[in-house]
Amino acid sequence: MHRADIVFRMDSITLIRDTHRWMRWLTGRTLEAASALPDADFRREFSIGSGSVHGTLTHLLGAERIWMNAIHGDATAVMASTQEFPSIDSIRKGWPVVRGKWDTYLNQLTDDECSRVVMRVRDGKEVRQLVRDILVQLPTHALYHNAQISFMFRQMGHSLADSSWILWRREQLAQAKQ
Repeated sequence: MHRADIVFRMDSITLIRDTHRWMRWLTGRTLEAASALPDADFRREFSIGSGSVHGTLTHLLGAERIWMNAIHGDATAVMASTQEFPSIDSIRKGWPVVRGKWDTYLNQLTDDECSRVVMRVRDGKEVRQLVRDILVQLPTHALYHNAQISFMFRQMGHSLADSSWILWRREQLAQAKQ
């Protein structure tokens, strides 16, 4: 068996950071594909996800923002709406704002921070969870909804690029060998 020239670390902080980098890549590929949709398809209603590609992308952006706010002590942040992000361009412009905050946060992440309990209000009820669970929730949430978006694309006769973890890692390994 051939050993790779690059060594990937596999501690919990590195894995969390990697899953968030993968989520950024996944979302970027989905945003690129959604940008090519005719507006009618972007807004077409389905009985899955948040009702449309538009609604589901807005939901994903909102989830990243809500959890970032909760981590920083704003327990009452509300979900993003399609009125707040009325177009694919507004979604594309909104994401870097949230992602910049995530990048700063993840670069400073520690094991102690991962063990901290965070409270947020959901449906009028206080819920508590560990930071590490939030950090794992976001990429799995993105994958779940990306699968719904993929279904929507197929139903409209479009395709969504493969955005699997293994493809992302293969691309990273190939780039590292260059």
